[in-house]
Amino acid sequence: MTLKELLARTSLKSLGREIGLDVQMVEGQLVCTPLDPNDPRYSMDFVMPSMKMISACRADDFNFFQPFIAAGKLTVEQMHHAAQRYHLGKTKSGQPMYWMIDDMFQPLDAHIGQDTWISQLLKKREPLLQYWQVNHCLFGLHLLGLEDCADIADKPIAIVECESSAVVLSELFPDSIWMAYCTVSHLDIDLFAPLEGRTVTIYPYTDPCMSNILFFEELCDSVRKHYDITLSVDRTLEDHASDAQKSRNIDLLDFLLESLTHTETTEIIL
Repeated sequence: MTLKELLARTSLKSLGREIGLDVQMVEGQLVCTPLDPNDPRYSMDFVMPSMKMISACRADDFNFFQPFIAAGKLTVEQMHHAAQRYHLGKTKSGQPMYWMIDDMFQPLDAHIGQDTWISQLLKKREPLLQYWQVNHCLFGLHLLGLEDCADIADKPIAIVECESSAVVLSELFPDSIWMAYCTVSHLDIDLFAPLEGRTVTIYPYTDPCMSNILFFEELCDSVRKHYDITLSVDRTLEDHASDAQKSRNIDLLDFLLESLTHTETTEIIL
């Protein structure tokens, strides 16, 4: 029995229609084509990171903003503004999604919460993606192409570890472009290549033995040898955080959050 005869005797065509596919025999080959070209089940836009995938999970309300809204330091409108600029999303379970979009506006990956990457989930779902070489960039890098301010060339860049910190800080201190490196394991000298010619300050989290700030000072020395970047490491937390705060490895946003009642705190940050 030929494949064409098998197709005629079975309900493959009707089965295909039930799942949104048009099943045809073309030159002896079984060809399945989506009945609806926009069907997300058969679109590459929902197989690999894409702007359509980002739009499908967009969200505007996030818990990490709430302490600053409750304290009157930020507004709901500012939260929505930041969520839109950073293209923040949520999973069905409510986990925040932080998209890594490069300076060419190409989505590369997304950090889900602080433990999972969407590339890991997509590879589990699609066996062929096991060969996908995932690249990362600084979270917030796409902002370099979005800024419409006349002083964009002179606007300094500030880098923290946590994406949520970068998002909130972008509204507290809008005179800087806030980015995040997400995790130390992703740090690479070439990650700084798109920042050529810029003024960049890294705000590391603090620790009792200063190992983190020393790591970044060494990293900055290496980056400067490869790229023309005015690069420095901020020592605000080393100079102003308490020993108890250092033992908890707080970052800049943690420091601000714990100091909301002290009006002088923001004056020592930038």
